[in-house]
Amino acid sequence: MSVRPSALNAHGARRWRGGLLAAPAIACILALGGVATPAAAEPGVRQVPLPPGLASVWRVDGRKVDAYSAGWSLATFSTDGKLVGIADDGGTRIYDASDGRLVRMLPAPYSTGQFAYSLAISSTGLVAMGRVGGVEVYELDERGEPLKFFCGGICGPVSALAFSPNGAWLASQAARSTLETTPGLVNVVDLRAGVRSAELEASATRAGVMFAADGGTLIAANVTRIDGTGTFGMRRFLSSAAWRRTRDVAGAQVPRGSVGPYAFNERVAVYSFRGNVELREVATGALVWARPFVPPGLDSAAGNAAMKLELVAFAPRGDALLGYESPVDGGGPGALVVRRMADGDVVAVYDVVGLSALAIAPDGERFMYSTGVGRTYTALARVPR
Repeated sequence: MSVRPSALNAHGARRWRGGLLAAPAIACILALGGVATPAAAEPGVRQVPLPPGLASVWRVDGRKVDAYSAGWSLATFSTDGKLVGIADDGGTRIYDASDGRLVRMLPAPYSTGQFAYSLAISSTGLVAMGRVGGVEVYELDERGEPLKFFCGGICGPVSALAFSPNGAWLASQAARSTLETTPGLVNVVDLRAGVRSAELEASATRAGVMFAADGGTLIAANVTRIDGTGTFGMRRFLSSAAWRRTRDVAGAQVPRGSVGPYAFNERVAVYSFRGNVELREVATGALVWARPFVPPGLDSAAGNAAMKLELVAFAPRGDALLGYESPVDGGGPGALVVRRMADGDVVAVYDVVGLSALAIAPDGERFMYSTGVGRTYTALARVPR
C-alpha cells in the first residue's frame, strides 16, 4: 500500500505496510512471488510476516517476547560482509550472510548483568563481545574459553568495538564513569600476540571506534555532550607510531537540543534535531542536508503523531543511510527508512513493529534488522535502489 511520494520528500519513494493487520495479504505475496527464502528457523511457529516489498534474502524466527518487556538485541556484519551476528539476552548467534545458516551459537554468560553491550566480527573468524569492564574474544572454530581483555583501571560497559580489516587489531571504547567531564577509554589489542598494546584517551562520552581502510589507522569519535550544545570530532591514532595520536579534528558544533543516536564515518555524522534527520560534515561543521521524519504508518493511532529517530546506520562504502523512525507515543509501528546519503531523500519505507537492531553490510548492498516485540525475527535483505 502506498502513500503519495510528496509525503516522503522524494520523488518515487515507496512505502510498504507491515505488521499483523496486513498478515493475510502479505502471506499471499510471499507465497506467489517468492519474496523471502526462510533460513533454518529457530523453534516457534512463524507469526510475523515480513513487510511487503522487502527484498529479503533470508529470515530466522526467534522466541516469543513478553508483551510487557520488549527484547533488546545487537546486530553486526563481519568486516568482510560474509558473516552476520545477532546478540540478545539468549546469547549470540553467528550466521552465514549468504543463506542464513547458523555457524555458531554462543550462550549468554551465567553472571547477572553480563550481557553483550557491543558486538563485532572479524574477517578471520573472531567474534568480540563488549562486557562490563572488558572484552571477550571467541574463535569460531574453537570451543574453548574465550580470550578476555580487561580495561586498564575502572571502566563501565564496553559500548563500541571494531576489528581492523585484516583482523590483526581490535579496538574497544568504554567510559570511565557516567560523568561527561571524565575522558573515555579506547583500548587496542594486538590479536596476533594476544596482548593489550595501548590504552588511549578518547572522548567524554561513548561514541564509536573504527579503522580506516589501511588497517593501521584507528579513528575514535570524540563527542562532548550528545543531548545539548557540544561537538563531534575525530581523533586518529597510528599503529606505526605506537598508536600515538597523530591528528585531532575538533569537530562540528551540534545544535542545542540535538538528540542521538549518532552514526559516524571519517567525513560525516548523522543525528536528529527538531523533527529532522540531519547530516553534517565533521571537519567543517557544514550542514549537508536536513530532512523531516517520515509520517506515521497507516496502522498508527494518530496520523500526525510526532516521530523520533531510534536507530541509524550507514556503510563505509555505498550511498544508503538506514534509520528506524517511530512514534514518540508508541501508538503504532515504526518505519524502517532508506535514504540517499547524497541528499537525504527517501528511497523506500517499510512499516516494522519493534525494530531493536539494525546493521548494513560494509559494501552498502545488504542490510539486516532484528525485532524485539511479539514473535521476534531477524531478516537480511537487499538495499533498494
